[in-house]
Amino acid sequence: MSEESLREIIGLVETSKWNQVKKFIKFVVQKTLKKNTEYRLTALDVSITGKKQPKYNLIIKNRENIKNIDKIDDFNHLSLYQSTHTSNNLIDISQNNGTIVILAKYMGPSLNDHQIFDFSVHMDVLEDPFFTNGTGKKLSCSEFLRTINHKKQTEIISQQKKKKNDLKQLKEEKISQDVEVFVFEKLTNRNAFWNETETKAFKNWKAKSVNKYRIETGKITYYKGKPTNQFSLYLKSLLENKIYKKKKTPIKPKFKKSIPKKDDQEFSEAIVFKTLTGKNAEWNGSETKNFQEWKVKVANKYRKETGKIAYYKGKPTNNFAQYLRNLPKTKTNKNNNLVKKKTSKAKPKKEERVISESFVFEALTGKNAVWNGTETKNFQEWKRKIAKKYQKETGKNTYYGGNLTQNFKNFLKNLVNEKSK
Repeated sequence: MSEESLREIIGLVETSKWNQVKKFIKFVVQKTLKKNTEYRLTALDVSITGKKQPKYNLIIKNRENIKNIDKIDDFNHLSLYQSTHTSNNLIDISQNNGTIVILAKYMGPSLNDHQIFDFSVHMDVLEDPFFTNGTGKKLSCSEFLRTINHKKQTEIISQQKKKKNDLKQLKEEKISQDVEVFVFEKLTNRNAFWNETETKAFKNWKAKSVNKYRIETGKITYYKGKPTNQFSLYLKSLLENKIYKKKKTPIKPKFKKSIPKKDDQEFSEAIVFKTLTGKNAEWNGSETKNFQEWKVKVANKYRKETGKIAYYKGKPTNNFAQYLRNLPKTKTNKNNNLVKKKTSKAKPKKEERVISESFVFEALTGKNAVWNGTETKNFQEWKRKIAKKYQKETGKNTYYGGNLTQNFKNFLKNLVNEKSK
């Protein structure tokens, strides 16, 4: 690009390429030198045609003056400055540990000979910044970043590889130095030493390992106080066998796992309640009042109809659970088969209901057999009395297999019928 624009260059180059740097200085001065506007050059600790002097000043007004730059053989610090109405051009050069550092800011054309610098950064207002290396190739910001990251990643990988190899070498050296300690700690997850003294467990393990090795091989275990190579290999094999056993996967049985029935999976009192009523059993993580009252009613109804308990250790019994499962089915059957009559709401007769002790007790006394899910004291006393009376009159049992006998049911049924007359 030959257009003039404000340019900034940061360049790094070895001191051996000072003659190339001179070409860069002369190029910039020649392209930016204006009539009646001079460049002022100042050099410190400078060598002019082989003669050293602390300071050198030069005023550059024309092309002939530019040639005097070639006389400078060496320097510590050098600067050129030109000021115009439209620009302030500056070239500042210093040396440090065999490297020349160049800072240039000027209004002028671009520099095409990028091989002057070992590394440089170029910025101007008309194009994107770019970088150069010793080959003179222009690199965009993204290309330069990829190059830097690639080198960095390569260095990291090489460092990690070196560290890994060093750790592996140290580990192998440690194992070879004290194989017994290494194997014991890996096998048992215990320390072989405590307060710089061998633990009792470690001593016992060493004695057992030595005896076992001698019995199996008939060879010695130590030579000059250290484990022999064969014994060391034997100890390492113990550790390898343990790792192999851990990795060995157990054979899974081929039979299929029994899948629970759908009814068992979906059953709960809350689901039955929601199915029957369409209401939620819980609200904000707590049981609703409707759900609690419904549970008490259903449990009482179940006891009256069957004479059996509804819960055992706070959970529904199997029979009660089955009873709850059947409630939605019963409701569906009634909705499908029962013809609703607006005028007729006749209740079944008492004697047509299922006979149970609680039913008979409530029919005879007018009192509740159950309160808050528990049998009342009156009901329990009445059951004992009526059972004794039946056994005394008939000499037969009242229960069989936990259920009322048919004869006892008939006896209870007759008590209800006699009161109804």
